[in-house]
Amino acid sequence: MASAVATTDMEKVVMKARAGFMAGKTRSKEARKRNLEAVVRMINDHTSDMVAAVRKDLNKPSQETTSCETEVAKNEAIEFLRSLDEIMEPEDVNDGSLLLLRKEAFIQRDPYGVCLILGAWNYPLQLTLLPLVGAIAAGNAVVLKPSELSPACAEFLQKTLPKYLDPECFPVVNGSADVAQALLKQRFDHILYTGGCNVAKIIMRAAAENLTPVTLELGGKCPAYIDQTADVKAAGRRITWGKFMNAGQTCIAPDYILCDANLKDKLVSEIKNNLRSFYGDDIKASPDYGRIVNERHFDRIQGMLKQCEKKVVFGGSSDRSQRYIEPTLIDNVSFDDAVMGEEIFGPLLPIFTVRSADEAIRIINSREKPLALYVFSNDKKINKRFLAETSSGNITVNETLVHALANVLPFGGVGNSGMGSYHGKFSIDTFSHKKSCLVDPSPKQSEITMGLRYPPYSPTKEKISGFLMRTASASELKMLKLLKYALLVLIMAFGIKMLGLDTIFH
Repeated sequence: MASAVATTDMEKVVMKARAGFMAGKTRSKEARKRNLEAVVRMINDHTSDMVAAVRKDLNKPSQETTSCETEVAKNEAIEFLRSLDEIMEPEDVNDGSLLLLRKEAFIQRDPYGVCLILGAWNYPLQLTLLPLVGAIAAGNAVVLKPSELSPACAEFLQKTLPKYLDPECFPVVNGSADVAQALLKQRFDHILYTGGCNVAKIIMRAAAENLTPVTLELGGKCPAYIDQTADVKAAGRRITWGKFMNAGQTCIAPDYILCDANLKDKLVSEIKNNLRSFYGDDIKASPDYGRIVNERHFDRIQGMLKQCEKKVVFGGSSDRSQRYIEPTLIDNVSFDDAVMGEEIFGPLLPIFTVRSADEAIRIINSREKPLALYVFSNDKKINKRFLAETSSGNITVNETLVHALANVLPFGGVGNSGMGSYHGKFSIDTFSHKKSCLVDPSPKQSEITMGLRYPPYSPTKEKISGFLMRTASASELKMLKLLKYALLVLIMAFGIKMLGLDTIFH
């Protein structure tokens, strides 16, 4: 019965959002500017409240919340404010071909309409606000569904966002799985979901009912390969940060290590030293180390750990009452171990030794395509091989996670790690339809050349049509751009009969 009520309620929510969009409340440049400014103002006014909410949900330190969540969304909104003119300007694509003589060809980016954004709990503010900002910049109305697994952040958004954005055009809907299911029964114009594969399949099935396009930001087991040419000290520090930030609950965190056998001991030593340097000797007491989001995920990770507890070379302790799991290194892992059966999404780091880059590439290619792939090597040939011979949503050399903070790069997966991308200008592409537009401002004049298409046909017409429509080489294209204007001048100056082409158009 609750689901039936929720379905009715969600229908009303979506109908109001659509009415607002159709009334033009989100589409104009002025509306986009006003809404983007409102998001920036909300973040500025409530940064401390947002930090407190994330701390309550995940025990995330303030610096991680501001640098990876609030500031990312705010800076994205500011960038869009600067580039709104460019975003809304039609893109001229007329290459000067004779087929488009005296015609205007351009691409106009239209907002889809009403978008559904299903946020995730591990970065509960970034993964709701960042796509929201992109959808606003593209001119859409948005129904926002934060994850119920981060209740403090979900409550903050539901209580605060309507004070800054029109609640009819940008409603925040909270609730558990039945609410999400009720939402998915509605017709949306685009859906963006961040989460896991199982739920993604449910979303795709629901979207298929209305042929709704989807963007899926998933995850997968992201490998990190380290060879003998790498700076092991830097690699160890960056892997430690990338893996154990947010207690390992990051979709692009290194999930397992593939390293040369000769440097494994040194790498393990570096990671151990960095863990002590980052979080102190008593990691549980550190204010900078997070917690597992809930007991269900705690038990899931503990199940993996228990199955290979004899292979632990660092860490392994836990406290269910605090949802604390110590950063843990696991050596001599088998691909049959539970820890390799699914994305860990927690502070366990398995380590494998490989004999060569060839072996590492074979292992990576034998598994589902990851959202991120990390390569630590100073051998340019090796780096090029991983770039060319593997497939992943993103690949980063001698660094971790930073690519996701650079909005000049698209963020998205491939295969089981997702489909579509966003961030920066790629969010505009995601939340817009690129509408092909062709305008003939003077059909009377252009009819002179376009008359070739009409019956009755003739060999002469066919030859000239083929010339006009064929793909030109680069040098021919330059010449055609010049000839286009010359031909136009001739036609206008002397008339079609004087050129001896009048019989073509009979």
